[in-house]
Amino acid sequence: MHYPIGLLFDLLASSSALPWNITVHFKSFPEKDLLHCPSKDVIEAHFMSCMKEADALKHKSQVINEMQKKDHKQLWMGLQNDRFDQFWAINRKLMEYPAEENGFRYIPFRIYQTTTERPFIQKLFRPVAADGQLHTLGDLLKEVCPSAIAPED
Repeated sequence: MHYPIGLLFDLLASSSALPWNITVHFKSFPEKDLLHCPSKDVIEAHFMSCMKEADALKHKSQVINEMQKKDHKQLWMGLQNDRFDQFWAINRKLMEYPAEENGFRYIPFRIYQTTTERPFIQKLFRPVAADGQLHTLGDLLKEVCPSAIAPED
């Protein structure tokens, strides 16, 4: 299983000081343990695939499909070069929704687990209940992972 770097930090080194020192080896790549990315283009394609998946859940892919290739490139370059303003100029569009919709269709999420045979939980979750009440992170956890919530007194 390949975990995001932030999750690996939480699991393996959360008591370490930041920034996290990482040793990169250029020989004897551990193919059995890590996903080998042959180029930056592969990483960029994976990133854009994740963005498209999230937009499909939030906006029925309308926002990402209306963007031009240069917008996709600006989004990626802003992330890659740690240029928040460049990134946010495009990402902002993916985070907006019309007021009449009262939120996104679904909130993309993934909860990683280390204690079960399923490495993660991923499910469609609406941010607004049928009665119009806004859901919270607690509501999400109660629905998909009730054992993670302490019982209320």
